Parts: sequence; C-alpha cells; structure tokens
Amino acid sequence: MSGPGRRRQQFLVRRLIAVGVGVAFLILIVIAFRGCLEARSDRGLRNYTQDIATIMQESQQRGAEFFDSLENTGGLSEQEVEQRISAIRGASASLLDRAENVGTPDQMREAQSAVTQSLKLRRDALDVIAADIGQATADEETANPIETITTQMGSLYASDILWTQLASPEISDVLDQEGVDAPQLPAGNFMPEDDPTQYLDQAKVTELLTGISGDTAAGGIHGLELVQTSVGDTTLSADGTTTVADDAREVMVEITNGGDSDESTEVQVTLNGDTQQRQISLPAGETETFPLQFTTLPAPGSEATLDVVITPVAGEENTDNNEAHYTVVFGSA
Repeated sequence: MSGPGRRRQQFLVRRLIAVGVGVAFLILIVIAFRGCLEARSDRGLRNYTQDIATIMQESQQRGAEFFDSLENTGGLSEQEVEQRISAIRGASASLLDRAENVGTPDQMREAQSAVTQSLKLRRDALDVIAADIGQATADEETANPIETITTQMGSLYASDILWTQLASPEISDVLDQEGVDAPQLPAGNFMPEDDPTQYLDQAKVTELLTGISGDTAAGGIHGLELVQTSVGDTTLSADGTTTVADDAREVMVEITNGGDSDESTEVQVTLNGDTQQRQISLPAGETETFPLQFTTLPAPGSEATLDVVITPVAGEENTDNNEAHYTVVFGSA
C-alpha cells in the first residue's frame, strides 16, 4: 500500500478509536447520572416515609390522650377535660401543618393527599368537640351537643380508614415498586384499636360525658409556661436546627407557674415518635426544671423532631405557651 493510502487508513483507525472512546465516555456519564438520580429519588422516598411515620405516630398518641381524657377523668372538672381536648386539638393542628409542609416525591402524591385529608378530619372533629364538650357535660340541654360529638366520632373513625386503607398501603406499595428500604409505618390510628366502633354509639358517648365531674378550678389566675428546653448541656432553639451531643439522652424542661395556685399536671416530650412523660407539681410563682430520659436516640447526623407539651391545668386561659417544637441533630454522621 502506498504512503498516502496507508496514512488515510491510519487516520480512519484513529478516528474510529476516538469515536469509540467518546461513546464509551458518554455511556459512563449517562450511567453515573442515572445512578445519582436514583440515589436522590430513594433518599427522598425514605425521608418522606420517615417524616410521615413520625407525624402519624404522634397523632396516634394524641388520640390515646383524647380517649384517656374521656375514659379516665379521675375526678377532673369539665373545664379541665375541655382544656385537655383543646390542647390535643392544637397539637393535631400542628401535625397537619407539618404534614402539609413535608417534601413529597411525585410517586407519593396520592398517598400525601390521603395523609393530609386524614389529619384534617382529626383536627376539624376536635375543633367541634372542644367547642361542644362544655355544654355536653352541663346539667341541662345536653342532647344536641352529645349528638354533635357522636357525629364527630364518626369523622375520627373515617380518618383512621383513610390512613390504614389508603395512605399507608399506598406508601408501602410505592416503596416496594421502587425497591426502597424505609422505616416501618406506625398503626397511626386515632381511635382505640380495641373496638373503636363503640364510640360511634350515642349511648356510649353519653356515658362518657356524664362521667365527667362538675368540679371547677379554684379562683385566681392559673397558668403554666414552658420557659426553655435543653438536651444535655445545649439549649434548644424553636426557630432553627440545634446540634447536640450524639449521646445526650436527658431532656431538661424548664417550666414556670405564673398563677396564684399550686398546680399538678403532666409534661410530655416526644422524640421522633418516642414519647416520655412525667407528672409534675409546681408551687405558685415558682420555676423548676424537670428531666426526662430517652433510651433510644436517632442516628448521628440525622435531623430529629422533638416536641414538648405541658398539659393545661384547670382554669388556664392561655395555652399557647404550653408547648414547643424543635429540630435537633444529634452529633454528626
């Protein structure tokens, strides 16, 4: 082969090699890009599931508190029961707000709709019950309020159906289809799992409400206030994310009694759905710090939600300062 012909052949070979290398490099880029997208998608699905699991676990606990307030009043006055239900309603409204602001992957849109609808039913039902509970426990003219409350029990039952039969299965199906491992979803029921339909019976609701004492709180000002919350040696901020030691298990809740009477109530701390609670007593005008201990902590470097709620006392008119919600990171990954 002549010199010019050989050079043309070598040029074509080099060109083919260059094209082959370029194609291979392009394929590698596409594979890497797809891998990044898949990893990002998986992470989004896991984060969404964790957030919703925490919210629904807390909603389930609010439901337990609600029915405990009706079933085991322990001589509580009508006013105390009404205040407890109002506080639970406020906590349920906060849970709905959190759910509506969760980052939702496209695959979870249908599930998200069912989740928020379930939480809306709970918030709205508690709104009506809190407004009617006082009249429903009065000595006269109780029939209509009791009927109204019984109807709202049906809304609470419907909220459980939305979660257990639509939202939760849809989340699990998406995770299975995408091959993503995520935290197990909680039961998430607001109503007691043991025979919830009994509370749809007006006779049962009447029995519960007539068992509530008619005692009233002592005169004067009544009110507790959450001053601050610390984890280990670090004071938490409700306006941002606070990093604490990765082995800090003790939560310190500082509370002041700004009223005229000694008060006894319950303080509850929830960390990613795990709740610790204790009964407290606080003299009038005093401020004290109450410790609560957690045995299980989130993975280092991961964000956790920590909620503090002080159950309102009888006669307490301002309950806005009875709770706080924090975002906490335990150490670093």
